[in-house]
Amino acid sequence: MTTHKIKKGFDLPLAGRAEQVLADAPEPTDVGLETGEFVGMKPKVLVKEGDQVKTGQPIFLNKLDRDIVWCSPVTGKVKSVEFGAHRYLCRVVIENSTKDDFVDLAPAGGGSGDRAGVVKAIKGAGLWPLFKQRPVGKMPMGDAVPVAIFVNGMDSAPLAADPAFATQGRKGDLQAGIDLLKQLTSGNVYLSLRAAGDHQSDARSLNGVTVHDFAGPHPAGLVGTHIAAIQPLKTGEIAYALSLVDVARLGEWQRTGKYPTHTVVAVSGSEAKDRKYFRVRQDAQIAALTGGSAPTGDVRVINGDVLNGFAVEPTAYLGFCNKTLTIIPEGTDQRDLFGWAVPQFGKMTNHLSVNFGLKKKEYVADARLNGGHRAIVNIGTWEKVMPLDILPTFLVRAIQANDIEEAIKLGLLEVTEEDVALCTFVDPCKNDVGEIIRQGLDMYEKEA
Repeated sequence: MTTHKIKKGFDLPLAGRAEQVLADAPEPTDVGLETGEFVGMKPKVLVKEGDQVKTGQPIFLNKLDRDIVWCSPVTGKVKSVEFGAHRYLCRVVIENSTKDDFVDLAPAGGGSGDRAGVVKAIKGAGLWPLFKQRPVGKMPMGDAVPVAIFVNGMDSAPLAADPAFATQGRKGDLQAGIDLLKQLTSGNVYLSLRAAGDHQSDARSLNGVTVHDFAGPHPAGLVGTHIAAIQPLKTGEIAYALSLVDVARLGEWQRTGKYPTHTVVAVSGSEAKDRKYFRVRQDAQIAALTGGSAPTGDVRVINGDVLNGFAVEPTAYLGFCNKTLTIIPEGTDQRDLFGWAVPQFGKMTNHLSVNFGLKKKEYVADARLNGGHRAIVNIGTWEKVMPLDILPTFLVRAIQANDIEEAIKLGLLEVTEEDVALCTFVDPCKNDVGEIIRQGLDMYEKEA
């Protein structure tokens, strides 16, 4: 076992971490299958309003690869099919009958050596979107074989769910999932865990994985950091990445032949009333995790963590790959007298800033930008929280100049939005670094 110590980074000491207690969430009245979290996907709906669907029945597919489908996590009636501009499918809402009638989803052939058959079975079971391909950071497309698969058993993002705790007691599902992953790559399956972490006995005893421990501040728990430390990708190579929670979902399907209808989501944030882990129906209404009613008041609801999640309406639904639900104050109409011009007593800062008050153990942070967008000023702020061997300021400038060749030389293919989310947080110029990185990756895909 190898331990990697990450020195650069920053842990945001936010209040509202979920207590490590697992409870069953109530059944939602309906579920919503969203398309927005899958960048570059072209959906085609397979059902219409009023149709009766079974659990595990395909609801829409990806027109770029029609074998990739998204399945219903409930049995019930299609309540609505919602389209956006140019009739792009946005959401399919299904009423929950609370009684599952499963479609038979044949598991992949165990140890047959037929990788193509395993891939097709996972796609047909609606579980292929759990994978992310590196580089680019999107759902894998094409026939390229990954040189390795990275399973993330830790998450160092602020208030993020602990994958090892979320999968505690599911060793059978985890082992079945690992056995499945081994059929997808000619290389190793790597499992990254927190050094000296709790609740990891099931994960550490899995067969067929190479375990690496990571210690240090965020982003020590991100896949990009793990790849750079364990097996950096060479030109033309790809790797798959997924969470330990997703491995358990794959293993449940492989063992039972049924669609895995439930997942584990941690509810966190200073404005969350019941902060703990919930076993909840996939794509459920957010209200299922907040006492039966949507969060009210001046709050921001985030599917994911505060650095790399996406804000949703309180009446919205959980994301397909969601592991954390974060609720923090919005901060609407709040102003600080004289702003930065007075000592910031008791305010949260990163380690690069001056705080005139005594540091607290935890802070309640809102969603205010606290300033306006300005031109990028290279003062080394991003580099001091970036553990990867890249220069993010020069990388961003190359992307903005549409110089894709220079951007690749500067490390574009080593990062995605989540890897630079901390740069956005510490940036005094208020730039969304992740958005710029995504623009660069999109340019690379078009030219490649």
